[in-house]
Amino acid sequence: MKKSHFSSPDQEVSQESFLSRWSRRKLGRESEVDTAPPAPVAPAAQEESLPSDEDMPPLESLTEESDYSGFLSPSVSEALRKAALRKLFHSSSFNLCDGLDDYDEDFRNFAALGDLVTEEMRRRMDHMAEALESESQEVAAAPPSEPGERDPGADVADDENEDEEVG
Repeated sequence: MKKSHFSSPDQEVSQESFLSRWSRRKLGRESEVDTAPPAPVAPAAQEESLPSDEDMPPLESLTEESDYSGFLSPSVSEALRKAALRKLFHSSSFNLCDGLDDYDEDFRNFAALGDLVTEEMRRRMDHMAEALESESQEVAAAPPSEPGERDPGADVADDENEDEEVG
C-alpha cells in the first residue's frame, strides 16, 4: 500500500480520494453548525434596554465631550436625533476647514493681468484686424461674375453628380 508523505509511517492512505474526504468533512461541519443555532434575544428585552426620548439628557447640557451615541437609538424620536446631531456637528471639532477646498475662494475679485499680457493681446487684435481688412479688400477687388458664367468648381461638382446617376 501507498504511504502518505504527511502521515506517520504507521498510517496508510485509504482508497478514498482527497476531494471526497474533504467534501465529506465539510458537509459534516455544516450539519454541526446548522444543528446549534444561536438563541434568539427576546424583543421585549431589547426594547427595554434601548434609551428613549425621556432617557436622553437635555440638549442644552451637551458639550463636545458628551456621548451622543444614545441619540442614535431607534427608540429616540427623529426630531430629537436631528437636533442632537445638529448640535454635535456645529461644535468646533467638526466645524473646521481642511484647507483642501479648491473652490472656497472668492474668484470674482482678481488682480490685473499686467502690461505684458495686455500688450500681447493688443498686438494680436491688431494682427486680426489687419487680416480681416486685407481679406475684405480682396473680396472687393475680385471682378463680379456675370450671370451666364459658371464657376469652374461647379463643373467638377456636376461631373461627379452625373457619374453617380449613371452608376
